[in-house]
Amino acid sequence: MMKARSLLLQTTLAGAAVLLAASAQATVLTFDLSPDLPDYGDIPGSYGDNVNASSDAVGSYLTGNGYTPNVTTEYRTWEISSNTVAYNNLDLWHSNYGDLRNVAFSVVNGGHFAEITLVPEPGWAVRLNSFDMAGYSVSDHPGSQVQILDGTSNTILVDYSPVTILGTGGTHSTFTPGLTHNGPISIRFGYNDWNVGIDNINFDQVTAVPEPETYAMLLAGLGLIGFMARRRKQSV
Repeated sequence: MMKARSLLLQTTLAGAAVLLAASAQATVLTFDLSPDLPDYGDIPGSYGDNVNASSDAVGSYLTGNGYTPNVTTEYRTWEISSNTVAYNNLDLWHSNYGDLRNVAFSVVNGGHFAEITLVPEPGWAVRLNSFDMAGYSVSDHPGSQVQILDGTSNTILVDYSPVTILGTGGTHSTFTPGLTHNGPISIRFGYNDWNVGIDNINFDQVTAVPEPETYAMLLAGLGLIGFMARRRKQSV
């Protein structure tokens, strides 16, 4: 009986650890590419995919709370008038976007905007912690549009617009949404203005919210442990 009770306790607590402690695995996209690209170079579509080390075949990353092996990235430049994707990539620029080094920006200036989408694999969610933006050429860009959307339905989740993107005097703007989403999540920016660039995208992969019956089983197991503990105390 004692052995069975011990096994139940170990199993239930292990389940609790999995469910209640969301995995804190974070990657920071710095757009430090390998090999490096010239200004206006197309950022590889695989940069940021399934990151499980501080560097891979296309570039390097900063490590936040860990890595994100179950998340991929997508880069797009959209045409505003037709609301269609014009290019399946963004471009790289090395300097003069405020104090940021190596930023991503829209392939085309007027009439377009940039988008970066983080796509979790089934069973995972994405938590977007923060990202930096700055204006070229070391100048502020007032009236900018910055949005975070559901990457599937394009429903706006957070809208910072209108906002002044800093850059004057070697500065930048930091956004800290701290948003967790069970599905693809997109950042849109640089509407009609490729002189707004993005850098240091900090995101986690976390376990997706379990089904209600999973929580019910966990709580039932914890309740059974409490009942057995009370019975043991009464029998002593």
